[in-house]
Amino acid sequence: MSDDFKVIQPTTTVYCPKRGEGWTLTGITNINEFTSVMFDGTRYTLPAREIVEELLPNQLAREQNS
Repeated sequence: MSDDFKVIQPTTTVYCPKRGEGWTLTGITNINEFTSVMFDGTRYTLPAREIVEELLPNQLAREQNS
């Protein structure tokens, strides 16, 4: 990951094919940290890398297809 990592704000919407749409409960400031994400009323702790590389692009793709 490059040094120009952009901070991901809390309440950023993400999408997981298994869990559906969710949002970050905490911000992401480093690709190597873990953050909390809420899916359908359940809180999950996920690696920031998974959120940045998979869940955010999934959500962006869904928004473009709407």
